[in-house]
Amino acid sequence: MDDVASGLHVVRTLLKLGHHQQAADAYRGALSNALFANLEAHAEVLALLRPFFPKGWHNLPQDVNSSTASSLANSAAYSLHSCGELTKALVVYGAALREGLENKEWGNTRTRLTNISHNLSDQNLLAKAVRVDALTLDLATAVEDDEAIFMSLLVLFAHQSRLGQWQAAEATWRLLDPMGRNWGRAVYRRGDVEEIFARFHFWQGTLQEAHITIAEGLAKQDSNRRTLRILYGLRGAWRLEQRKWAQAAASFESAVTMAREVRLVDTGGETALALAKFNLGQLTGDTARSEAERLAGLRRPAHRHLAMLWLALGDREKAENHALTAYRSAWADGEPYVNRYALTKTTELLNELGVPIPNLPPYDPAKDEPFPWEADVRAAIEKLKAEKVAKAKP
Repeated sequence: MDDVASGLHVVRTLLKLGHHQQAADAYRGALSNALFANLEAHAEVLALLRPFFPKGWHNLPQDVNSSTASSLANSAAYSLHSCGELTKALVVYGAALREGLENKEWGNTRTRLTNISHNLSDQNLLAKAVRVDALTLDLATAVEDDEAIFMSLLVLFAHQSRLGQWQAAEATWRLLDPMGRNWGRAVYRRGDVEEIFARFHFWQGTLQEAHITIAEGLAKQDSNRRTLRILYGLRGAWRLEQRKWAQAAASFESAVTMAREVRLVDTGGETALALAKFNLGQLTGDTARSEAERLAGLRRPAHRHLAMLWLALGDREKAENHALTAYRSAWADGEPYVNRYALTKTTELLNELGVPIPNLPPYDPAKDEPFPWEADVRAAIEKLKAEKVAKAKP
């Protein structure tokens, strides 16, 4: 943070002087990229951007041009999202999207859609996330933007992998991988593709250390802190599956420490770390129970690992309750929009506990209402396609 202190001071000073557009110009670009990618300084970003939003995050800034207002809203939404304020972030993303759409800023519109897709995925709204993925790819293709197409395919590949749609994911990978990695840092950070590819293999049971090592090296070269933190957690989850408790604990310790350094809570990492430490004999008795209770009280608990921890502690009732909650979470929107790996692992855990598998309903598309901005995005895409056809005519 010391390295960006002068930049932050410039933005704050300009804001105090009432020069909002100049302050925004000073923030956007290198400074914002450093705050997001290098530092994960989301609390600091929100504090810095707050003066631009005197009427609340969902009301776009008035003292800057419309393009800047959309960009600032997207930044605020991303930091709200990263701090766990998912529903609030989604509203702000929508406001940023509408502004970009009205200005026909197709690259920015694609970015907003991608961020919305990530947000929906993190809210476990998988059917909606995939629907937005299709919309995003349609837009990128309509404007013939290779960078936008690459990023759209990357998000689609990630979600196909999460759903366990292996053949579809492999087909998307064959389109995505040859496109290279030479994209702007505001859009793509090195190691992101390789991290998602490593997760694809982990969920299939084919992960190798090389998958993680390659991604890790690229992320370090680009100071891509978030991806590096995710990779430590992924390595920990892989070692936990193999019951290599010491290696799992070391990886989760790194992931958890990195999260705490930027005032984030890695609930999954902390819970898996407690499980690894219990199996190493480093967490015992009342201390272990107290830690399990603390972890259960966190926002969005890691229920499957909590179930495993309570089972190891000998409390089958709590283990069963958390396992059933984990199953419902893994079921998400219902077949085929489920967290495939998590559902498989939770089913195995319920079978181990002797608990009947819940009979949950499949996905019902009738329950998915369109977003307020969705029709406008579709209309814009159709207009772009029609314009392309008209230009192609002799």
